[in-house]
Amino acid sequence: MTDIGADDEARAPAPGRSIVVQLAGALLVLAVLVAALGALTVWGVERALEEVDAAEQSLVQIENARAIEAAYNRYLLAETRRRLGGGGGTAEHETAGALRGALLAHRAVIAGEIESARTDAERDAERREMIRANGLVSLFETIETEAMFDRIEGRTFEAGRAAQAFTEGIVAPRDESFRGLVAEVLEDERAEAVAAFQGLDQLRRMLAWAWGGVAAALVLGAAAFAVIFYRGLMHPIASLSSAAEALGTGAEGARAPEKLPGEFARLAGRFNAMAGRIEEARARLEGEVAARTAALEAANAELRAVDRARRRFFANVSHELRTPVTVLLGEAQLALRSSGEEREALARIAASGGFLRRRLDDLMRLARSEDGQLSLRMGEADLARAVTRAVETAQGYAAASEIALEAAPRPPGSFALEGDEEALTQAALALIDNAIKFTPPGGRVTVALAAAPDSLSFAVSDTGPGFEGDPAALFDAYAQEGTGRAAGGSGLGLAIVRWIAEAHGGRVTARAGEGGGDGDGNRGGNRGGAVVELALPRAPAVAPAGPGG
Repeated sequence: MTDIGADDEARAPAPGRSIVVQLAGALLVLAVLVAALGALTVWGVERALEEVDAAEQSLVQIENARAIEAAYNRYLLAETRRRLGGGGGTAEHETAGALRGALLAHRAVIAGEIESARTDAERDAERREMIRANGLVSLFETIETEAMFDRIEGRTFEAGRAAQAFTEGIVAPRDESFRGLVAEVLEDERAEAVAAFQGLDQLRRMLAWAWGGVAAALVLGAAAFAVIFYRGLMHPIASLSSAAEALGTGAEGARAPEKLPGEFARLAGRFNAMAGRIEEARARLEGEVAARTAALEAANAELRAVDRARRRFFANVSHELRTPVTVLLGEAQLALRSSGEEREALARIAASGGFLRRRLDDLMRLARSEDGQLSLRMGEADLARAVTRAVETAQGYAAASEIALEAAPRPPGSFALEGDEEALTQAALALIDNAIKFTPPGGRVTVALAAAPDSLSFAVSDTGPGFEGDPAALFDAYAQEGTGRAAGGSGLGLAIVRWIAEAHGGRVTARAGEGGGDGDGNRGGNRGGAVVELALPRAPAVAPAGPGG
């Protein structure tokens, strides 16, 4: 061992005595004490088991003797009752069988004790008990045999005299002997049980003193070993362990003490170098984890938003299709029952069917655009022609809804631009359908074109209830305000319109109609209708990947 420091010189081992030798000697003493304590324990347990076994045998024999006495009394009582009842017969009563079984069981127990006896004295004592058990069996068999002959001879005997004859002539000469033998069994077994318990008590006191002495010596030896062990090994190990535990819990600057004896000092130096490298690696790892966690959180937030949008999309499809389908079925039934309004009813059916087809087209277009599959076919387009086609297509649906759909006079000038004319027609149809849906019967929807040097536009105005909240939010996919939900809408049409406008480099806006709003830009509760305008640049534009992209 190396020096353990100036503070521990007084406790250091004496010169020439190695810590290993001291530990080995202490361990040897402890081993001897433990072996002595173990041998003493084994001997004590064996002795205790012997005494317990003797006491248990005595208690079993006492229980058997009590059972024999009880069975004997039941047997005598049963035979007396048979005679008092005027009955005879050779059949043995069940109480006789029970008594015989108890006697034979008693004799079997004694036979087992004879075989397990460890000394000649024990064996002779058990043989005397066997003689007594045989005597009990013999007395009972004699009583039962004479009782049987008595029953055979006295089948019609007088009850009282027969019972008296059985008691005085058969039982009385042998009863005292039988009961005396049972009493001797009880007395002997009680004495043996008491002796066994006394032996257990003496063994307990003796073992207590012996265990106390050995335990005291063991404690002193363990204390000496602990002192030696702590001074030589545990103190430096505890210091290193504390440093390792602090490092494991993430404590910054956790280091082992440098002033440790011998090899522990070199181990502490290596530990401190390792701790420095771990702290550097931990700092780098924490930075990487933070960056990747932020990226994952952002990605997860985006995925959750997409998932919520898709769930709302599929949940609202049935609501979007319910109203036109209901109209189709109702008008078809009316056409089948009517005779004079067939053409008008079928026209309304066709208009509602066209609306339903346009809504399905919107759904497919939005689904494809979210998957990145939709692309516009850019080329020469005429905005006025696209809007006119949309107005003509929506006329039937407007008539079925009892709405007047009007196209304002076309202003002079060209409405040609670079774009997808079919998509522009789809956008105009979506705005017109949306206006018709939210305009009450008897209302009016107007479509007006406008031209500027650098842009073209068209606006759809209605006489409906207007809208609530922020108009810009209505162009988000699946967004609905209170009136939209009441009308059975899903918020898909305006989302398609915004995407088409942005794909052409334009924009779509909404505002209150004449007399709408409260002066602050809020249109909740507006009764002056709404105006939605789509403006496009004349210059070519690059289409984005899809709505929300």
